[in-house]
Amino acid sequence: MTGKQLLLVCIAVLVVLCITAIIAQAYIQRQRQIAKRKAILRQMLETAQEQSEIFDIKILDTAAAHKGLAGLLQNISPTSLSMEVLNFVSRALVGVTVEVYFRVTLPEGPAFYKFRAIIQDVNSGRHKSTLYISAPEDLAEGQKRIFIRIKPPKDKVSVIGVWEIDSSKPMPRNTSEINRPLLHYRRGMEREPVQVENVSATGMALSFPIEDLDIMPVDLDKGSQLLCLIIYHVGKDERIVTFWCTCTVLHARVHEEPKSALVLGMEFTNWAVLEQGKSDIHWFHSTPSHGVSPITQWVIHMDLEQRKLL
Repeated sequence: MTGKQLLLVCIAVLVVLCITAIIAQAYIQRQRQIAKRKAILRQMLETAQEQSEIFDIKILDTAAAHKGLAGLLQNISPTSLSMEVLNFVSRALVGVTVEVYFRVTLPEGPAFYKFRAIIQDVNSGRHKSTLYISAPEDLAEGQKRIFIRIKPPKDKVSVIGVWEIDSSKPMPRNTSEINRPLLHYRRGMEREPVQVENVSATGMALSFPIEDLDIMPVDLDKGSQLLCLIIYHVGKDERIVTFWCTCTVLHARVHEEPKSALVLGMEFTNWAVLEQGKSDIHWFHSTPSHGVSPITQWVIHMDLEQRKLL
């Protein structure tokens, strides 16, 4: 082999080694990026789980009986997530594709995410089911308008009432059928036995001072049913809306700041808006996929006001 040929061979070997090194470096960098994305993804899911955030699950199969579900994240594994859903879920949904929306509260503010998954399995129960969905490979930023949560300014809420629901009796059809509330609040009261912590079109959170809980003759655990009245003001003309709803308690947690309070996260199950001067209550059923239209309008308006777009 001549010196020229040997030089060409050496150059070829160097070129191959350089290409191999570049490919290897790109592969390692890509694997690091994938590992970093997975770590961030898991961190967001774990944060949502710790904050007891509600996962809004949209069924994408138009033929399915369920159009939307609301679940609490129970377990995270590399291949699947398990969600607790407080109603019956049919095993017919196994294999169906869903779009999942959730929120996490970060130091810089709330962040909204969504991902697509496949329902892998369902453990059906009469009042509670467990849903197993495929673990997401990535998250997309974004939110559905109805899932925005807002903490209403105090001047927007004039009355709050809370009643225990007697499951043996039908829902009230007239305000005359409703007894004294367990708790009530009127704007201007010195004590505040109950406050709206936040509200979205699918539910709300109520906060109760810890010191008042010992005297409450009602179960506030997960799965409890409550009847609530919220009289609020919306729009520049401060239009008054008298909003009745039944709610299911999805989670309960204690907030230490600024004052110790029990916060109940609740999902709307039925709702009604009382016409001014009327006493008849005409109920509508609420679903997690569509939410409650008057609350949606209220939330959107408050969101625009808080972002100074109105």
